Amino acid sequence: MSGLCAPYPWLTKPEDIGAIVSEETCDIVVIGAGIAGCTAAEAASGAGASVIVCEKFASSSAHGIDIGAVGTKVQKAMGVEIDKALAARLIYEWGQQQANYWLIRTYVEKSGEVLDYYIDMAHRYGMEVTLNDEMTARADWDALEDKFKQFQSAHIFDITDKSPFQKGKWNARYFVDMVVDSAKRQGASFRFKTKAERLVNEGNAVTGVIVSDAEGYKKINARKGVILATGGITDNKQMIGRWCPAVLRCDKFENFPVGSNNGDGLLLGVWAGAAVTRCNPAPIIHPVNFSSLGPGISTSWLTVNRDGRRFSSEMAYEPIVTNARLNAPGNVAYAIWDDDYKKHLVKQEPVKSKKLLGGLDDKMERDIASGDYVKAATLAELAEKIGVPAETLQKTVDRYNGWCDSGIDADFGVPARFLSPVRKRPFYASKMNAWLLSLPHGLHVDQNSQVLTEDDDPIGGLFAVGNVQGDFFANSYPVTLPGSSHGRSICFGHLVGRALAEGTTIGGYGD
Repeated sequence: MSGLCAPYPWLTKPEDIGAIVSEETCDIVVIGAGIAGCTAAEAASGAGASVIVCEKFASSSAHGIDIGAVGTKVQKAMGVEIDKALAARLIYEWGQQQANYWLIRTYVEKSGEVLDYYIDMAHRYGMEVTLNDEMTARADWDALEDKFKQFQSAHIFDITDKSPFQKGKWNARYFVDMVVDSAKRQGASFRFKTKAERLVNEGNAVTGVIVSDAEGYKKINARKGVILATGGITDNKQMIGRWCPAVLRCDKFENFPVGSNNGDGLLLGVWAGAAVTRCNPAPIIHPVNFSSLGPGISTSWLTVNRDGRRFSSEMAYEPIVTNARLNAPGNVAYAIWDDDYKKHLVKQEPVKSKKLLGGLDDKMERDIASGDYVKAATLAELAEKIGVPAETLQKTVDRYNGWCDSGIDADFGVPARFLSPVRKRPFYASKMNAWLLSLPHGLHVDQNSQVLTEDDDPIGGLFAVGNVQGDFFANSYPVTLPGSSHGRSICFGHLVGRALAEGTTIGGYGD
């Protein structure tokens, strides 16, 4: 730890806390009221533990849509079967075998039964749970080769007129509202505007937390343990510069609420003797595009850098193009396609295109008028409008069209189905966006999600779930199982909360 502290003073433990105005005791303290922390509180209180949740903001938080799980009753009802061993192996390989395989295996093996518990709960709350077949649960990508394989794992929790919750932007909000209500009914106490300042150590164990609120510093003792669920480092530019500097080249940082993912839990753990995960971060970066064709996220088009040259696979597979774009000259790239886009769309996505084709011409005109898309009568004119060399772009298009004709992309291996030639005028272009949705990066944990020291020894009573749980993702976010960020947060929140309440472990080795 000393090697980290010298250039990064924010890793140095602050001075001792001053006067404590009050003290209380419970079984479990959960720090953070996001999707992982609220799930942990619900599971622990449901297992009979007294639970206090400390959250620095005025309410719980949630954003996003998909919840990834394997083997749920929703999937079974639709005839969706996922090879669990293959899914675990592919996620592990996305991280170049740097992450903890047993964490991944636990998620794949147990996420179905965990989510079934909440699917049943959702029905009692008048909610519906479906697979996201409109966007991320694509029906046929599980038949692609392993490096592009994507399973139908993304679930959506949605309210109906029978649900007690208010309509909002994010489906994950409905899930969090549900588990918070359930946790409160089971006796869990939520303390908002209450910031965790320091973990309390006794020997090699964490026995509580010092928090601050409007009344001052308070001590909360935890008989069974403390669960960190404080999110990642999306809002902390210093930490991003330390662990994942390429992310600073993203166009936009989508973080909810602002200031929520500052690495608070990571620092609390480090100050208590924990190690930071040794895995390279796996930023969740999407080419977010709300336009009609969604280059890079809904559709796969020839993509070039500012020099007019092709530089990566263009599969509409979120991190594939964006990871490459962050290292492109000038940090800019453009998707290029022609006027046969309807034919190409149907070829690429025979199922999803049925929804995308509705009113597509009008949507295209809207996107051109807004400036999201550039339209030109010739490639030379298109090159001029987007600022790339016309002669080089023409050569790139000719080479790419050759791969389209042969059905074999000798440069980047894009499957023939997703190769779409650029021949029919007019031509179109769109900037390839790179939006950081979340940057998971946290503490070194074992197979039971118990926090470890630099010597890989467990710290008694301290666990990490959600994006402060390290060692699950590494290098690149794995979209083999869409929704796995929320899915693993819910899975480990539930498993750790219940096990800690019952005085057991989550059985991370599967024995």
